[in-house]
Amino acid sequence: MIESRHTVRGMVCSHCAAIVGEEIGRVPGVTDVRVDIAGETVVVRADRPVAETLIHAAVEEAGYTPGPPPAEPPANPRS
Repeated sequence: MIESRHTVRGMVCSHCAAIVGEEIGRVPGVTDVRVDIAGETVVVRADRPVAETLIHAAVEEAGYTPGPPPAEPPANPRS
């Protein structure tokens, strides 16, 4: 399973998230999409490599703007 994170600008509600998730979910190879409205990020899981340009095209098709790659989440330090 391959996982990638992407920034999506302009999402403000659950309807926005659903539209973005639906469009990205149509990209061949994508198996799961998780949208974080507040963080303006999308986590995409795929069974094979998916070109970032395809993800961006799906975001634009949904009516939103792809942004620069999001910062990686901080690693969980072990106590």
